[in-house]
Amino acid sequence: MGSVGTVQERGTPGWRDEVLAWIADVTGLRPVGEVTQRHRAWSTVLRVPTADGPVWLKEPVTGMAAEVGLHALLARVAPDAVATPLAVDVERHRLLLPDTGPSVRDDGSDPSAALTAALPRYADLQRRLAPHLAAMAALGVPDATPPALPARYAEAVATIGGPDRTAEVRAWADELAGTVPSSLDHQDLHAGNVLADGRFADWGDAVLAHPFASLLVALGSLRRRLQVTTDDVAVTRPRDAYLEVFTDVAPRDRLVHLSRVACRAAVVARALTWTRGASADPRFVDAPRETLAALGDPDWLAGT
Repeated sequence: MGSVGTVQERGTPGWRDEVLAWIADVTGLRPVGEVTQRHRAWSTVLRVPTADGPVWLKEPVTGMAAEVGLHALLARVAPDAVATPLAVDVERHRLLLPDTGPSVRDDGSDPSAALTAALPRYADLQRRLAPHLAAMAALGVPDATPPALPARYAEAVATIGGPDRTAEVRAWADELAGTVPSSLDHQDLHAGNVLADGRFADWGDAVLAHPFASLLVALGSLRRRLQVTTDDVAVTRPRDAYLEVFTDVAPRDRLVHLSRVACRAAVVARALTWTRGASADPRFVDAPRETLAALGDPDWLAGT
C-alpha cells in the first residue's frame, strides 16, 4: 500500500492522478468531467463525476484517520444511518462514498424543525452503537467517555494550557458515569451534517463519550444560527425530542440536567479535536485554547 500523503502532497497533480487510478482500480469508475478538490486542515475531498453519478473521495489527516474505519463500521451496524461506502482503504486513510444529496441546511429546511426530527433518530443510533464501544475504540476513535475524562483533561491542559479545573472535570465525570451507556459522539452534529434523506454525514470529529455530549454542537450551532437563548423553544424542542429516547433510563428533569453536564464535559474532547485536526492551519491556531477556556463559562453551550 502507498504511504499516506500530507495535506501539501494531496494538492499535487501526482497525488490526484494516483487517487483517481485507485478509484478506477477498486470500483471501475472513471471521471467523465471536471474533478474538483477541497482542502481543509483536517482532510482533502475530491468530487469525481462518473457515468454512474458523482462520487466523493475523502482522505483525512492522520489525527482524524479513524473516520475511515468508523464509517465502515457504522455502515455495517446501522446501514440506514450513513451512506454505504463504495470503497475503504484504512491504511491510506481513504473513504469513497456515493453522492448523498443535500443536507437539511442545503435544502432550506427550518433548522430547529430539522433537528427535532433528526435527533431522535440519532439517539436511537447511539443506543444501537453502545454495544460496539470496544470495536470503535480499536479503530482509534478517541476515548472521552466519563471514566477517561480526567485523563483527557490532563492531556488537554498539557497540550493546550489553561487554568486547572481538574476538580470540576472529575465531578462531571463521576456524575455522568453509569447513567447512560457511553456511545459515539459525532461532535459536529449541525444541520450541514444531517442529510435530507435522514442519514448522517462527516464522522471525522467523532469520539467515544456520554451520548448527551452530542448536544453541545447540535444545540450550540442551532442557537448561534437562530440567535436565540438556550431556553428558547427552538433549542429546547429538539433537545427534548432527543432526550425522549432515553426516558426509560431516568425522569425527564434528570435527563435535562445530565444533558447540561455532558455538554460542559464535552468541551474537553472538543478542544482536543481541534489539536488533532487543525493544528497545521494558522487560521485555527487559537481554537483549542479558546474552546478549552469555555470550561469556566457558566453557559453550558459555550464550548461550540
